[in-house]
Amino acid sequence: MIDDLRSMAIFAETVRLGSFRAAAQSLDLSPSVVSYHISQLEQRLGNALLYRSTRSLKLTHEGEQLFESAEQMLELARTGLAKVQPQADVPSGRLKLALPSVLIRSPWARKVADFAHQYPGIELQISSTDERQNIVQEGVDLAFRIGAMEDSAIKSRRLGNIERKLVCSADYYHRHTPPKTPRDLSDWQWIRLSMLPRERTLKKPGRKPVTVQFVNCVSVNSVELMTQFCRFGLGVATPPDYLVDEAITESELVELLPDWSVDPIPVYAVWPENVSAHSNAMLLLKSLIDKPD
Repeated sequence: MIDDLRSMAIFAETVRLGSFRAAAQSLDLSPSVVSYHISQLEQRLGNALLYRSTRSLKLTHEGEQLFESAEQMLELARTGLAKVQPQADVPSGRLKLALPSVLIRSPWARKVADFAHQYPGIELQISSTDERQNIVQEGVDLAFRIGAMEDSAIKSRRLGNIERKLVCSADYYHRHTPPKTPRDLSDWQWIRLSMLPRERTLKKPGRKPVTVQFVNCVSVNSVELMTQFCRFGLGVATPPDYLVDEAITESELVELLPDWSVDPIPVYAVWPENVSAHSNAMLLLKSLIDKPD
């Protein structure tokens, strides 16, 4: 079938230009190659398509029918290629993104929204999940990922960090003796992300890092859910600062051991290896590289 389509395109160009030689020059082929393709097409179809003379070509009835179909085929191909070719002046088309739910209220989500305002011709399709997708199998053009990057064939660019805070609800805090060191928290209940181990490492300038091994009463696979259960008084959690800063200000949550810090989580943009440098995905990436406000 592929050979037939190529031969049909050569046949159509030959008819349009009126000679094998002109078609050969237009297609950057030799006249013998043009003749071969048309002859092979005639053999496969079992019909003559062109009557040839030294000075002209004449379409047979079957040739007229095939030429009409070949022209329609080529027009559809030209239209299809034009739809997916990037337009430098007005970006358009579809852009499929994967955004972890932990980033829904992050500055990066705001940047995606700003991008949508700036380029209304681009249709954004955004899926939100905290589980890592196979972006090639899912047809994702650009994905946000948090945490350490694994060795992979996909390309990546670090966008920044998610700063975290060690918090619990005010009610839970007042039911316990205030901690003086990280190890005092080992007996407290923790809300654990199921993809992370039962420990957290806390750091303080001038002190050795302290790793707290903890028990937990609830395991979840969503940072948003972890933060909400922390508000409900189920225990200690380490959510992103932008999810809890307001609750800390309003005394709904208490920041524990504020002199100690939890390691930030890196944020990456990832995309398939063969994404074009002029694609909508790379256009969005350029808008994400600046440090979030």
